[in-house]
Amino acid sequence: MKLFFPREIPRRAAAVVVALALIASVVAGREEVSSDPQAAPEPAPVMNGAAAQAGLPDLDLEKLNRSVKNNKITDLFASKAAAPIPAPVAVAITLPPPPPPPAPTAPPLPFRYFGKWIDGDRTVVFLWNNSEGHSVAAGDTVEGAYRVEAITDSSVDFIYLPLGSKQTLPISKPE
Repeated sequence: MKLFFPREIPRRAAAVVVALALIASVVAGREEVSSDPQAAPEPAPVMNGAAAQAGLPDLDLEKLNRSVKNNKITDLFASKAAAPIPAPVAVAITLPPPPPPPAPTAPPLPFRYFGKWIDGDRTVVFLWNNSEGHSVAAGDTVEGAYRVEAITDSSVDFIYLPLGSKQTLPISKPE
């Protein structure tokens, strides 16, 4: 016998469907529908207050009272929290003090030696800083931060005014 399905159904799937249909028919067959109209359950009659109390069993009102333990009424809604957690203990950790910051130092000299002019006992040095030229003698202040202390044949001594530190610019001798 050939079945007329638009597509092929696997044999296992078909066997499962048939087994489920058989189980459903067995379960459905056990329920019997009575054709006897008197077998239908009757609704409970509506009673007035006195008749309704007569049909009910007596209630034990003592079961509704709260239980008393050690002369205390137990509270059903009281929290059952555990003992409070102790506060954390602060532990003092002593760290060694941080090392002091290094002493401030003067920045490197921004000048380059360009030349020197001697006029009697006065010596003037020509210095170059980026795109600016300066002509200075001993005691002059350059760019507001450097004072020329001394000019010798081999060096120019400066004082960096913000820190009061001494710096030296070497001079090359002409050959």
